[in-house]
Amino acid sequence: MVGPGLSDIRARLDDLSVAVGPYRVVSAKTGDGPFPVTGLQFPDRGTAAEGATVASAYRRAFRRYDPRVTVHDLLVTEATTLGATTPRPPRTVPEYCHAVAGALFETLSDRHGPVERTVMDAYLEAAERTSDRDRLCLTMLERAAEALDTRLSTSEQASALLATAGRLPPRSVDDEPLADALQTLQTTGLLAEYALESTPCGPGRRAQRVRLDGYRPSLSADRCPVLPVVVELLRRTAVAPRITDATRTASGWTFLVTTTGDAPAAGLSVTESTI
Repeated sequence: MVGPGLSDIRARLDDLSVAVGPYRVVSAKTGDGPFPVTGLQFPDRGTAAEGATVASAYRRAFRRYDPRVTVHDLLVTEATTLGATTPRPPRTVPEYCHAVAGALFETLSDRHGPVERTVMDAYLEAAERTSDRDRLCLTMLERAAEALDTRLSTSEQASALLATAGRLPPRSVDDEPLADALQTLQTTGLLAEYALESTPCGPGRRAQRVRLDGYRPSLSADRCPVLPVVVELLRRTAVAPRITDATRTASGWTFLVTTTGDAPAAGLSVTESTI
């Protein structure tokens, strides 16, 4: 993204900020608000999280003109807690979407700049059409999943999503990483309910039938953006899953997730209905 793209991103930041608000976006390293969020204030945490994502995209775009520009790790903080450098886990759909999107944009900027610009262009276009914050944030994840699915190979997707997961705060590892990943998505509001059922598979493999009810990211009646599921899973295990046998249901989706063994990765960003 060059030229007018910087102006578009800057204009979006102006739309998000308010004259007086309790939230700021600051550098995790210095505690200051780097340009283009210097002095900007935001009305709520979700809006500030979106501002952090947009500001990071701006600095990465500007870096193409000046390689000396630093791409900061940005945090959202309240005015009463300025100076704190440990963010709490995201609790809302906008916060979660922008935490994942920010990490993904940073990864794509390093490795797949054209894909990053495609997603940011789609986000800016969507921002002109809707004022629904949740819908806009979901659109960002949906378009990111679609861009990765159509423009990167499976191995490139696996590498990018593993790197994205590594840029997010680590999750504790237990015996049920998939269940824990889905619980996180439920807590942040990306899905209403989930269920897991173990399924017989080959030696050295583990497969589980996943049912998602009220899963909010969506591309079409037969294409489900599973990027958030995969990123959460990769925060807990370094093995890229194989997601297959997807079916659209009245309340959401079901699909098969294979997480161990020698089965090649598949369906990492988008999985398609087999019916």
